Amino acid sequence: MTKKQHIIEIATELFNQYGYHVVGVDLIIKESGVSKKTMYRYFQSKANLIIEVLQQRQALCAASLKQKIQHEVDNFKKLELVFEWHDEWFNSSTFTGCLFAKAATEFPNKSEEAHQIAMQQKAGLMSVIEQLLAPSNKHLAPVLIMLLDGATLSAQVLGDKEAALKAWKTAQNLILK
Repeated sequence: MTKKQHIIEIATELFNQYGYHVVGVDLIIKESGVSKKTMYRYFQSKANLIIEVLQQRQALCAASLKQKIQHEVDNFKKLELVFEWHDEWFNSSTFTGCLFAKAATEFPNKSEEAHQIAMQQKAGLMSVIEQLLAPSNKHLAPVLIMLLDGATLSAQVLGDKEAALKAWKTAQNLILK
């Protein structure tokens, strides 16, 4: 692993655990074991590092979800797998909430790049869900996103490790209505 990637991974862990504004460059340098010079060779600023972290996380999540659903042919089953993907994430040892939700909250100005990446991630997930829904149910895509967002928050705040599966049951009721 390159030093740049190591810094990104350490920063991702720290931002995930504590948020973006609380974590300073000095802590990232300390935890990653690199010099300040090395840090700034790869990232001109903390903002640049945050953008890199979000872009990598966006790509990783999209690829992971695609891999989860790619071998299934039935769109309804694929949709269920989207919720299962969230369930696996909620039950992972590293789950501390959504980096994109944190970015949207900590960078509320919609013109900020961190906020824009959060919006792009949400739009990408919305697109996946829309593609899996029957034409007559496309209007449910934003509702399913809300169910997933609510499940994420329930898992994070309330510790409800079954939140994604509960959200899927509600989604099924809406879709099959």
